[in-house]
Order: sequence, then structure tokens, then C-alpha cells
Amino acid sequence: MNDFFCHDAKMFPYSQICFGFVFGCLLSLFQFNTPVFFAIFACILILSLYFKRFRILVLSILAATIYLLAYYHIFYNWELPQYQRGKSYKIDAQVIKIYEPLINTGNNIEHPIYFKAKLLKLDHENIKQTVYINLSWYKNKPQLNVNDTLTANVKVKPFRSLQNFGGANSELWAFYNHVKAKGYIDNKFGIKIIKDNAPDTQKILQQKISTAFIKSINYWFYKAILFGDKSAMPHTYKEKFKIMGISHLFAISGLHIGMMFAIGFYSVKFIIIISMIKPKQKLNINTLYTCTGFIFALTYTLLSGCSISAIRALIMLAVFSFMYIKGAQYFSYRALQYALIISLLINPFQLLNPGIYFSFLAVYILIFSYTKFSMEHNTALKRFSWLVIIQMNLTIGLFPLVWFFNDGASFIGIFVNLIAIPLMALFILPSIVIISFSSLFNLSTSLLLYLDMFLSELFWYLSELEVNVFWLQLGELSWQSLILIYLTLFLSFSSFKFFVYLPVFILLVNKLTEQKSIWQVDILDVGHGLSVLISQNNKTYVYDIGAKYMTGLSIAQTQIIPYIKGKNLTIKHTMLSHRDNDHVGGLQDWINFGLKDTLLINTNLPQEIDTCTLGLMKFGDLKIQNLWPITKSKKSNNNSCVVKVSDDNFSILLPGDIHKNAELELISKSVDLKATILVSPHHGSNTSSSSGFIAAVSPKWVIHSSAFNGRWLMPHSEVMHRYTELGVQQLTTGISGQIRIKFFSDKYLIESTRSKQNYWFLVN
Repeated sequence: MNDFFCHDAKMFPYSQICFGFVFGCLLSLFQFNTPVFFAIFACILILSLYFKRFRILVLSILAATIYLLAYYHIFYNWELPQYQRGKSYKIDAQVIKIYEPLINTGNNIEHPIYFKAKLLKLDHENIKQTVYINLSWYKNKPQLNVNDTLTANVKVKPFRSLQNFGGANSELWAFYNHVKAKGYIDNKFGIKIIKDNAPDTQKILQQKISTAFIKSINYWFYKAILFGDKSAMPHTYKEKFKIMGISHLFAISGLHIGMMFAIGFYSVKFIIIISMIKPKQKLNINTLYTCTGFIFALTYTLLSGCSISAIRALIMLAVFSFMYIKGAQYFSYRALQYALIISLLINPFQLLNPGIYFSFLAVYILIFSYTKFSMEHNTALKRFSWLVIIQMNLTIGLFPLVWFFNDGASFIGIFVNLIAIPLMALFILPSIVIISFSSLFNLSTSLLLYLDMFLSELFWYLSELEVNVFWLQLGELSWQSLILIYLTLFLSFSSFKFFVYLPVFILLVNKLTEQKSIWQVDILDVGHGLSVLISQNNKTYVYDIGAKYMTGLSIAQTQIIPYIKGKNLTIKHTMLSHRDNDHVGGLQDWINFGLKDTLLINTNLPQEIDTCTLGLMKFGDLKIQNLWPITKSKKSNNNSCVVKVSDDNFSILLPGDIHKNAELELISKSVDLKATILVSPHHGSNTSSSSGFIAAVSPKWVIHSSAFNGRWLMPHSEVMHRYTELGVQQLTTGISGQIRIKFFSDKYLIESTRSKQNYWFLVN
């Protein structure tokens, strides 16, 4: 850092160029065309007038910005032309992946085929860029195979996902992976499928290797290790691996690529030693070992399907190997810089993938540990203590990142990894490699039997182990806090130690000056459905829990429960407005999560849900009034429990799916309906929201909980017109994402996920 603040410039200031390029990619990716981007760039520009090193930085940032924008326009800038609901497009597409059913619902419903396809033509126009679409096929489904080409009419729409605070952003994932649209096959038109009969070496080898493992009860494990395919992994094991801090063992990355390199390196070394071959002096024997190891790693990467993490690890290995052959310092920060720059030149949008941060930070920590804590390892105890130091450094160094992406971290990961990593590296992975090679050459081996017995015993113990107590749920960590934490760690090991308290001071000031709301309301983005969370002091009242779909997954399982866990909320009460699927579809998942005792009404699954009891209850400092149903109706929607939540100054009305006749009856009974915020009845359908009802409630804002471009086109245009005429401001979850209303003593603030997470390259 000292080098930045001087007047002279080196002949080739490589570190400054690297730092500027990486920083420029980050800045332009996440802040381009915002005041933050221009403010930071202006500050660096002003500094460059005095400090010459900053001129290099300015040029590097400019180069990164231009490169990233050019890359976007060449490889990513494609959108579905003139989207119209219900419009059918004729496509030619190649099947890339066929998805396994997520859950077997155990009924006789015919489930569709879900698959990913590469778009070749759209309405007879060739697609030059790489564009993928996610498709489903509901009726008259043929036998589809990967690499088949189909010509069909499809109804598609731009890829768009649910957006809730703290949740995974599927739109970023889809953008990075070139998934631009989703839809279904239109069976009204002719469909042509061209079977792919060309031999695929990768597929043939994968199938050949798979035959050795396919009958094993642990096939899901071998499939994950060999091919990076975790689709068959039981969900319970996925959760337990995450809690124990060993999920990284099942993503083909640095550990696996490094081990394959080591197997190749030491295998050829062993063969040369035992064969008594004496290479000629001109031959650099270490070059032979290194190249063989790299070929092993490359082969493994190709066989595994070239996952993003595997390619990233292979790039690092290629750089380290090249520098080793050249006699340069190969395990160094300079080598890591080369690898990072090469990765970003291949695709600067890799910065959207969390894996790149984990990969490069982990290797940075390993290099730091190697240089800072290197020692003579002449005894087993010293070797073990060195491994413990490395694992501690990795755990501490990666902890903020794990917290940021998972809202928590495992506090036994350090101990589990001390056993799991050597076990995987020295026994499990080499055994799988030996079995795989044996299967390729039709050689039988009993090693699989012993490995299976060992793994079965291990997984049995794991299934019996209660691991939830080992997970530290910390809540959401902002990206600003993440940067300040790493800045603190960096400064503590730099020559600028006296600045180490500055980021800590900023964090403390921010925490102490943060204005906390008295209570808040979260209308989650659940598609067509409803789920409202009312919270005070981390205690929460839940109104409805969304739908359940044909796949067997529910909104409660995929959106609401992860949100609750991420925010460390304690659910005290759950009100289910009525029995429609889009309001109570996730009830069984809710009960399975241990929230049955929070239900305020009796339920008799799967059909019967009692209406709520009229009356008033206290919830902290809030009043919760059940206003309806006064009389029971034949229509399920009109039996919705109408709830009003209020403090001394503000209130919100939750009317469920009541229709106009129920609205009129509420008005006729002189019920106090006035509220600051209204969640529109029946998602903004024209069956509801009569002018009289809107006038009686007299809200400042109305929130429509409905899907983006949903099949029922809610909120209805006439409903929106009625609210506008009466001066009510409107928001829709399908457009804005999750909507959060924070109530203070004298004001309220409204924010939404899509206004907070506004990426310039996402145009939908």
C-alpha cells in the first residue's frame, strides 16, 4: 500500500494494474451508472493529479469498465423480443440438461418434464449468443435425451424469480448462466425431435464409470464427487453437511483438482522410481511429473462436466504449474494475481458467483499461512499443529463470507474439516479414482465393497446425529459490513496497523446511530399468493403462508422458512385466512418445521381450516383485531379472516380474499376499517376492492400481493384505476419484490427488494 502514496512510478507497476482491474470490474459490475461509481472514480482521479500511482489505477479501472461493458454486449446482451403474454414462439433448441423431479408427491398426477435447452433459433432467426431457456412439457411427453434437438412452439416469458430480502437471487444466477427465459411446450402445434446419435466421448466415459457405482446405496455420494451432480443427494444430508461446514467437499473445486494433480504427479514419480529408469540429464524430471499431474486434473475436470468451480481451480493450477516449471516462485501472491486476472478476462461476470470469492480467498489464506507460519515439520506433532493453524486461519478468514451468504456459520467446521479433508484427500478420493480407472479397463476390484461399507457406517452415524445445535444463526450481514470486516483483518496484518480501528469505529457508529423501527410489516414476494409477517422485537405474527406447487415444493419451504431463519425471527402466532392453496399450501411444511403450536385456528388436513374467532388480542405493544367473518359464507374466499393490526398511530388491514359483498357487509356493520396500509383483497382481483370499501379504509398505500405477469393478470386494471381515483399509492410484489414497511413513532418508511437490489444488467 505504501507504493501508492509516492510521486514516482515503477517501470511496470503490475500490482497496481491488477488491483485496479479487479477493483474496476467490481465497481462497474455492482455500481455502474450510480452516484457511488462516479464519486469513487472522481476521488481516485483527483488523487491521481498528485500521486502518480493513482494514474495507473485510473487507467486500470477505465480498462476494466470498458472490458466488462464490451463483454456484456458481446456475450450477454440478449433479451426476449417484445414479450406479450400468451404469445407463442417457434424455436429450435438443443436439450442440455433434464432435471430430476424434486419431490415425489406420491399421487397419480402426471408430472411434466423439466429441462434446460440451448436456444438455436427463435422465430426462424439464428441466435448468435449463448442463450438458455428452462422449459417444461406437460402432455404427450416423448423420451427426451441430452443433446437431442427439438423444433417446437413454446410459450415463454423473460426469466424472473421471487425476490425477498436475504434470499438467494435466482435472477443473478440465471443471468450469469445465460438463462434468459422460461416457459412450456405448446402441444397445439407440431413438434419435431432430432435424436442425437453422434458418439459423445465424455458421456460414454461417464456412463462407463457410473456402471461401477450405480448399484451402490451410496451412488448419490459418488455421483457428487465424480461429476459434481448433487441432484440425487438426500436433502437431510445436504443440510447436515452445511451445518457441519463440509459442503465444499461436494463442489468440484480446488481440493479435488489439487488431489487429482497430486495423484498424477506422485503416480508417475513412483513408477519411475520402481522401474529404475534414469532419465537423461537434459530432461527436467519435475516437468514430467507436473505435466502428468496437470493432465490428470484436466481429465477429471472434463469428465466432471467442466463446472465453474472446477475450471477456476484448473486455471489456478495451470498458473502455479507454469511458474513452477519456469523456476519462479509458484505458490505466491503474484501467481494468485495472475490466476485471478486470467479468470476475469475469461469472464468478468464470474464476480456474480460466490464461489470465486471463496476460492481465491481460501488460496490467499493458504499462501499467507505458508509464508507467515512456515516451520520445520520433522515430527508428527509439528505437522499436525501446522495443519491446525492452517485450518484455524481458513475458518477465521472465511467466516465473514460464510456468514454473508448463509446468515450464519458452523462452529464445529474447524474440527470436522481436520478429519474430513485428510479422509477425503488420502482415502476416499484416491479409492474412487482407482475404482473408476478399473471400470474403464473392465478390471474388477473389491475396493468398492469396503469403501461402501465404510461410507454406509459413516452416513448411518451422521443420520443419527443431531447437528442443528452446531449451527450459529447470526442473521443478515450487509455487504458494507462485510467489506469493513475484511478491511479490519487486512489492516491488522499490514504496515498500517494504526488504521485498524477505523473500520471498527465505522461499524460501531453505524450500529449505534441506526434508527430502529418500533414494528415492521413484511409482505413477502410469494408469486400468486400471500404471506405477511408482522414483527416487533424479533417476535413475529404470520398471516398466511403461500402456495404449494405440483413439484411438491411450497412457498413456506423455499421462501418463508429460510427468511425466518435468516432473520432470527421467533414465530409466536400464525393466522391462516382461509383454506385456498395460495394461502395455506405450505401448512404441512409449516407443521414439520415445528410451528404447529403457533396456529391460531384449528386445522384438519388436508381440507378443513376453521374460520377465525372475532375479537382483540395483544401482541407486544400492538393490537390485533379479527374483524371478519361475522357470518359464515358458502364461498371460501368470503370466509377469509380479516385482521387489523395497529399501534397508537398507524395500522394495516389484511382482508384475505373477501369479495365485494363481504366488503359491503363489513361497511354496513360500521366496523372500523380505517388503516394506513391496506393489502388489497383477493390480490387485486376485480371481484373485490369496491370503491366504497376503499373509501371506508382510506389507506395511504395499498399493496397487491400477486405474481409478475401471472395467469390471472392481477391486480386488475379497473381495480388499480379505483385506487388511483381515490388518491391511494400502489405497490405490487410481482413488480417490486418483497415490500417492507417500518413504523416509527411519528412516521413510516417503505422499501422493497428490487429498489434495493437494482442491477444495471438485469433489464426485466
